[in-house]
Amino acid sequence: MKRITRNDRRRLGTGSGRSSLALGAVVLGIILLGPLAAGAQGLSDIPGAFVDVGTGADAMGMGGAVVANTRGASSIFWNPAGLARSDRGREVALSYADVMGFVPYSAVSGAMRLGDTYTVGAGVLHSSDDVIGETTALVGVARHFATPSWAGDRRVDVGVTVKTRWASFGGDGTKDGEVTGSAFGFGLDAGAALAVTERATFGVTARDLASTLEWDSSVSGTYDESVPAALVLGLAVTPAEAVLVEVDLDKALHSDNRDLVMAGAQVELFKVASVRGGYRRALGTGDLEEFSLGAGARVEAGQTEITLDLAYLFGHLDDTLRFSVGLGL
Repeated sequence: MKRITRNDRRRLGTGSGRSSLALGAVVLGIILLGPLAAGAQGLSDIPGAFVDVGTGADAMGMGGAVVANTRGASSIFWNPAGLARSDRGREVALSYADVMGFVPYSAVSGAMRLGDTYTVGAGVLHSSDDVIGETTALVGVARHFATPSWAGDRRVDVGVTVKTRWASFGGDGTKDGEVTGSAFGFGLDAGAALAVTERATFGVTARDLASTLEWDSSVSGTYDESVPAALVLGLAVTPAEAVLVEVDLDKALHSDNRDLVMAGAQVELFKVASVRGGYRRALGTGDLEEFSLGAGARVEAGQTEITLDLAYLFGHLDDTLRFSVGLGL
């Protein structure tokens, strides 16, 4: 996740004809219909896995408030529209977190620009402990284009991500009474970002608006457990050239989940370093509240850009340290 500059907002797609508008309409339609799709999800009474703990030290340094500002390879985990805002023709990002001291989360993602308008991306997220192992593989595509002149010639980015999930839990089944099993399924995300002004960007993403996950348990047999959908809205503002502020609302679309509000700020120092702070809280309850601090550095080595980021979360996830490294070519 990197700061969007004025030049980024002026860089409009070259193919803003009917195909671009059609793609944008399809993606925005998917996002707006997300709540309807979520209402049709079948959830079992067994708590779902694949918990979203946030990916990337740069994003989590801002409390996860990045849906409008996310860009580059790691965008595939937050808002696929951000793939189209990659600074480089090719990017790779890796991150690691040891949640609560015993559940390691690792993620790797990549993005590659195809011509002037399309960007494709892929990513893998893996977590495991002594009980369960989970892996999510993602493939996404994004496009940027300009709105018609009557709409202000604003830059619009849209993207779609398809996810495959699989999991296994329990041991080898040799112990008496041991519960074992596996799961396999798919998910669909769609997102968009609109440059409202030169200093403000609005972002929206529907996560798991279509989701299927089939579990096979040695105790419960086969059952379906769709991952609950969520609709995330965000507004990013750059009040000064080196300052970024964003506020997001993560609207849960199933009663099992809670609405979250996130806020974050980033200050760039001498164009080579950044400091960040964030806050995240569940609305209506006080049992989920987190603060975060983060820092990052960017180094240019010829045509290659290397980024290093750290973030520390206080609260719900028991003071978790996160690392990220990125490579842009």
